Amino acid sequence: MRWARLLVVLAACVTDEVAKGPVSADVEGLVRRRDARCGASSGFVLAVGSSPVAGRRLSFREGLVEGREVASVVTSDEGAFRATLPKGRYCVVDVTDPTVTATACAAVLAYDPAVEPIPVVVLSPLPCR
Repeated sequence: MRWARLLVVLAACVTDEVAKGPVSADVEGLVRRRDARCGASSGFVLAVGSSPVAGRRLSFREGLVEGREVASVVTSDEGAFRATLPKGRYCVVDVTDPTVTATACAAVLAYDPAVEPIPVVVLSPLPCR
């Protein structure tokens, strides 16, 4: 009789965990950069369009730049990437050039596989020169 009760309790715990949804998921996402139009006196104005971020090595870190790295990807020519990410908030850091130390997030991604199966990471436009 004791074993039957134990099995029922364990089954209830497993069922409860499964009902909460996936802990992490294989993600196929896109990285885009907002396009900018530069003006002589106004700096830049965000345009509606965006362009793919190709060939960049990006680090997905928990919360902050100093956070633990969860995944590292290299974007394709179309800005696509594939990684395994648990649900959470990530600081996306461009680590393409290992001699440059990142001091800020290039983008922030709040990822929930149940809500957003294909996340789109949007980086800020490059400053006008």
